[in-house]
Amino acid sequence: GPWAYDHLRFDRSAGWVIVEPLARGSGFWVGAHKFAHDPESGLFTLFYRLRTPLERGRGGVCRVATSDDGIRFDDVWEATKEDLAASSIEVGHCLRHDAGEWRLYLSYERAGSPGYWRIDVATGPSPAELDTQGRRTVLDPTNFGLGFIKDPVVYRTDDGGYRLYATTNPRTGPTIEGDRWTTAPQEETILAESRDGRYFETIEYVLAPAGDRSWHGQRARLNGLVDVDGGTLGTYDGSRTAYDNYEEWCGLVTTADGRSFERVPLDEPWVRSPHGSVRYVFPLRVGDRVYWYYEFTRADGSHDLRVSVVDL
Repeated sequence: GPWAYDHLRFDRSAGWVIVEPLARGSGFWVGAHKFAHDPESGLFTLFYRLRTPLERGRGGVCRVATSDDGIRFDDVWEATKEDLAASSIEVGHCLRHDAGEWRLYLSYERAGSPGYWRIDVATGPSPAELDTQGRRTVLDPTNFGLGFIKDPVVYRTDDGGYRLYATTNPRTGPTIEGDRWTTAPQEETILAESRDGRYFETIEYVLAPAGDRSWHGQRARLNGLVDVDGGTLGTYDGSRTAYDNYEEWCGLVTTADGRSFERVPLDEPWVRSPHGSVRYVFPLRVGDRVYWYYEFTRADGSHDLRVSVVDL
């Protein structure tokens, strides 16, 4: 039950602010983040996206930052939506491939193609030297007959391969009963696997929305996984309606194999801000500590990026 994870719950209001939004007010958000830790160098890497309101450019800038302690980060790389020929930038994940290569898996909406989100990979010898123009598309939704694929979260497997989770069109459409139509779910999580992290031949649906009118009924965006207490716990963003877009709610799932997920029963979001949502909750375990990174809604409607650390 949900009580089993109370020892992992973090103080979302007291977390350390890593990055401030560009300005105050709704639409000024920083987040859409992913983190990684390289055991060999001890380096933490962070990807985040800076967003402005719709009428002022949306997700216009993304950055990679590094840290020695997982709390204080320094920016080392930046790209704009113009660099990517994009109309908006979403989630990205930067991690080490081998001794000579780092990779950034990045999702963005291609300019001139509203709603067409894809995932590219940029590479470089360090997080500060990622080659934007040399990037290659690794997941194109049109190859699978889908409208969009975005929001990657990437993990290395024990044999050196890659597991990439992302969100895409749900398998079910609107419910039709005679002349009455009920809205369709909004996002569903898929898993793509690859030996080299460059070519993902198949995708597999692994986490669907609850499909009801609850707080998480219409969206299931997997944000991250963490091994704790002899099992694997995951976080996801859910929503009740399209009105919850940008203010999604955090839920929990468990998995034994990374492809079959079971929701932890929650009558309300696991964590939330007193002013709105706590979303994109990403857990990162280093030793006996879990670093919880999350996008937090402020009283003025803006979102900042925070971290809270829980000792196991």
